[in-house]
Amino acid sequence: MSKRASLDVRLMRNEDFLSYKISVLSRILDRDVDKRLVAGLNLPLTSLRILGHLHSHGEGRVLAIARSMHLLGSQVSQSMMDLVEIGHVAKKPDPTDKRGTLFRLTPKGRRLYEGVLERAQTKQQTVAALIGPANYQLVSDCLDTLIAHYGAPA
Repeated sequence: MSKRASLDVRLMRNEDFLSYKISVLSRILDRDVDKRLVAGLNLPLTSLRILGHLHSHGEGRVLAIARSMHLLGSQVSQSMMDLVEIGHVAKKPDPTDKRGTLFRLTPKGRRLYEGVLERAQTKQQTVAALIGPANYQLVSDCLDTLIAHYGAPA
């Protein structure tokens, strides 16, 4: 195993911190998503991301989805109620726990999300072309490592 040189952080300014750069990039990308992908859908970005979660993972319970997405349960709960009301998500009793409710995409929600997903995939191709496929994979792997480490339950 190779030793990594330590990073001297003593002279770093706020804008040099990795967490700051990730936060800034997140806000920039979210604004771009709002303009390009969400505009005209009358859906907040959180609701769109919940549709994406259900598309990838099938049905789920509010708190499990919230934990998986690193959101507050109240955020997911409110978004889920709105998505049910407009017909993008359906709910049913959890057969393993009668007190619980499972949520899943409706055909309408699936069609909507798959249209957005096509545009999002095009955006990812643009990002990969900008930084190169190898760097795209490297950044993705690094972010996965950071999310797994810092997002793990305490």
